[in-house]
Amino acid sequence: MSRRVQKTLLKPAPDDARAQLEELALRHEPHEYAAGEQLRAVGAELVSRGLEVTAVNYQDGSQELEVVFSLARQAGPVTVDRDSTGRGCQVSLEEWVDIADEAGVRRAADIVDAVLRGAAGHGRAR
Repeated sequence: MSRRVQKTLLKPAPDDARAQLEELALRHEPHEYAAGEQLRAVGAELVSRGLEVTAVNYQDGSQELEVVFSLARQAGPVTVDRDSTGRGCQVSLEEWVDIADEAGVRRAADIVDAVLRGAAGHGRAR
């Protein structure tokens, strides 16, 4: 069974992006609308930080965000998905790294280090 998907690139102005997200959310059932409130706030915040955000809406009423840094499209997208209550979200980075040489090994380690330290609220230590 295939899932119907609608992708909407959000406008770069945070207020416009928030309005787009709100319009998309109004198409969903009331419980999905309510549960998606904080995810919409995350989307607007990401846009305000200059990131390119695409809202991904599924036929079942769920929604997630795909986020890219437009100046570095070679980096993989980050996906932000919410739990059923809307109080928690999962942030996923999918990035393939060539580790055939020492520079690639360092790049892979740098990415993991940056993600984990960022998630823990710490800057990069050297």
